Amino acid sequence: MRIWHSYGSEHSMNLVLIGTFETVADAETAIERMETLKGLAESAWSEDDWRRQDKGMPSTLVDGLTKLKLYDFGRFDVDAYAFDHSAERTGSVVRIATEESDIQGFVKLFLDLGARVEVFSLHTWNEDGTTRRTTDG
Repeated sequence: MRIWHSYGSEHSMNLVLIGTFETVADAETAIERMETLKGLAESAWSEDDWRRQDKGMPSTLVDGLTKLKLYDFGRFDVDAYAFDHSAERTGSVVRIATEESDIQGFVKLFLDLGARVEVFSLHTWNEDGTTRRTTDG
């Protein structure tokens, strides 16, 4: 008999990231950069890149990050933008919703633009900051 041991990311994180910026212009810049990063991620994506630990970032990705002045971004930070997520701006607040747990690229961008960042799971918290009541304890 074989027993399979593995880890998977099938579990939905149902995460919300909220970045509160000093100005509306900063929030607009965040949205613009996220759109650019999504384009970079999709154009440089390769399904087998995760298997090659020695492979560096493609020059197009390096050039794109340099133009955005995102010098602390790595390959995996950019890859997160290729995964399913939604982003919306209301005034100086940007809200991102995602099922992924790898959110470092979003957090880095928000912090780089001077935002105050809040992260929570809708499994546990409501949008208004109250906890969700559970029936199991």
